[in-house]
Amino acid sequence: MGLFGKTQEKPPKDLINEWSIKIRKEMRVIDRQIQMLEDVFENAEDGEEMEEAAEAEVDRILFEITAGALGKAPSKVTDALPEPEPAGATAASEDEEEDIEEMQSRLAALRS
Repeated sequence: MGLFGKTQEKPPKDLINEWSIKIRKEMRVIDRQIQMLEDVFENAEDGEEMEEAAEAEVDRILFEITAGALGKAPSKVTDALPEPEPAGATAASEDEEEDIEEMQSRLAALRS
């Protein structure tokens, strides 16, 4: 009687050989998976290098298009943003007020 009350159909030596063959197959599969993962990580690193090269090429082309003016621009703005004025605080100048009154009088003349 074998394991769990069953009779062994094959001798232990044959079972060990079968198991070792299965283990070798699984090891080959694992080796392929490891190789694939390594390739993916290598490609990810290459992708970062490609991205940096593409960014450098874009910067070079923009520099050519703008005749170097882009290279003179600061990489980041260091000045503080101006404080926004409240909506009611901005008053129209006197000229603008006169223009608005003149336009309103013309509109009234057209309506009548």
